[in-house]
Amino acid sequence: MRTRVLQAGVCALFGCLAWQAQAGTVLQQEMRNVGNTQARQQVTIYLDAGKLRVEGENPGEGKYLLIFDNSRQVMQMADLAKSTYMEITKAQVEAMGGQMQQMMQQMQAQLAQIPPEQRAMVEQMMRQQMGNMGGNAPPPITVREKSRGDKVGQFTCTRYEVLTGGQVTDEVCAAPPGELRLDPSAFETFKALASFFEPLRRMAPQGGWSAPKAMDQIGGFPVQTVVYEGQRPTSEWVLTSLEERALDAGLFTLPPNLRKTEMPQMPQR
Repeated sequence: MRTRVLQAGVCALFGCLAWQAQAGTVLQQEMRNVGNTQARQQVTIYLDAGKLRVEGENPGEGKYLLIFDNSRQVMQMADLAKSTYMEITKAQVEAMGGQMQQMMQQMQAQLAQIPPEQRAMVEQMMRQQMGNMGGNAPPPITVREKSRGDKVGQFTCTRYEVLTGGQVTDEVCAAPPGELRLDPSAFETFKALASFFEPLRRMAPQGGWSAPKAMDQIGGFPVQTVVYEGQRPTSEWVLTSLEERALDAGLFTLPPNLRKTEMPQMPQR
């Protein structure tokens, strides 16, 4: 999510919509099981000038807080129940992605020494349990339009299927920017966050991680994202409200008195 686009670029992409002066954006989202309207999680997202803040609560674990600063290329993750936080930089994300890739290469080298019948069995188990972490090249991600004029809450959207390696892993219903009246900088911040975690996404199991990568091929902002597992829809994120208002800069700094903890280290093998 690179921080800004030129006004001319915005006009080319979004038809020269009459955007208001830059303001902060506040979104409310819910995570639900497919077919159930009861929320399992609720999150609030604040965006302003390349900065992002996510507030939420994991059932049974307590409240959490995420702050992303695109200009610094840093993500901070706070566990408010424990009064602790961790910090990860773009360089660390790239290093973790490289370590994961090296581990997979070592596993493949060890598998090459196993008899073919046993190797095929182990590789199948790895694909089932680890998805793309089984050591193969990242599967291609493609997007195809499924339907138009769908309604998700108050929003009218176009529905897309996101295919990873030819299989549906996500379904995204995206509303046009004109309906949402969403500041272009909000799009850019989400794209910057996806780019920040791209080295890990390439090594991640399928499902859930593919939707951010597909955003370049989707016309609009997701108001519903359905996640598939094993070709079946299992959960969905739904946008329940969106507003633009001035935001206090203090929202994008961690609360005081949090204790910093180090990111867990990747195992060597």
